[in-house]
Amino acid sequence: TAKIAANCIKSLLLQPSQTSADLSTARYLFPRLVAFVTDTDPEDPENARSLIAQTLCQYVGTGVRGRHLAAMAVVIPTLMARATAEGEEVYQETSARLLELAAIDQETFRTVVGGMSDGQKGFLEEVIRFGRQTTDQVSKAATAESGQPSIALKMDFGG
Repeated sequence: TAKIAANCIKSLLLQPSQTSADLSTARYLFPRLVAFVTDTDPEDPENARSLIAQTLCQYVGTGVRGRHLAAMAVVIPTLMARATAEGEEVYQETSARLLELAAIDQETFRTVVGGMSDGQKGFLEEVIRFGRQTTDQVSKAATAESGQPSIALKMDFGG
């Protein structure tokens, strides 16, 4: 199934100590994975696109710091193309992936975003803002639903 294949790809790309064969495999797979993530026409009932997008983001962090720019310059537009094609239903996930990339290397993330047009930057901000609002709403609803704060303090003074 697609989910199993996506997890196999994840295992191939995210090897802890990459050999030259692993790097060759990654060079072969990367453009095909980008095409898979951005081609939103076929249905994706197993959410394989999401798994592959997450794998691409994680792959950025596995490389040598000098390669982050090249990888982010490909992955960020890939995520944005998917968000454009699939709409608000993937904004929360896309927001999470973008924030993961920013956490990997903030300077490189800023450089890539700085090279975008004003329209692209605005859309990126919209996706991140929407994703964060949705996350905040879900956590507030969970807190209100349980009637308890998200962190419970236990007061036991050994008495």
